[in-house]
Amino acid sequence: MKIETNNVNAEFYLASLALGILEAMKLEAVQPEAGIWSLGRLQGLHQFEHSLVLSEDLKYVIGCFDEIDVWSSLDPKNGLEKQQAMIEELQVLCLNVLRNLSYKEISLTIKLSMEEHDLD
Repeated sequence: MKIETNNVNAEFYLASLALGILEAMKLEAVQPEAGIWSLGRLQGLHQFEHSLVLSEDLKYVIGCFDEIDVWSSLDPKNGLEKQQAMIEELQVLCLNVLRNLSYKEISLTIKLSMEEHDLD
């Protein structure tokens, strides 16, 4: 599957996706290590880190995705509490990103493709 949108819409969709993944982690529907293998993979990509259309808050949130599961190994006694606190902090940042968007300037159009060759 491929999802495409214009760069001006990226902040909305990435913040919304991050917020959903964080909520699933908080509710323990998704394991915290999912952060590394989902949005955490964007960190380190030149286009992502140097994007002029993404806020620093959103870059920070996504940059933290690969750190969420570290707490359980660094601090076995208090790791879960620290993990939940980090998730809540990142959720607040995502909500602020979404609240601060200028919705009149973005179209929110999105294209979805589910071609057979996309199944690889």
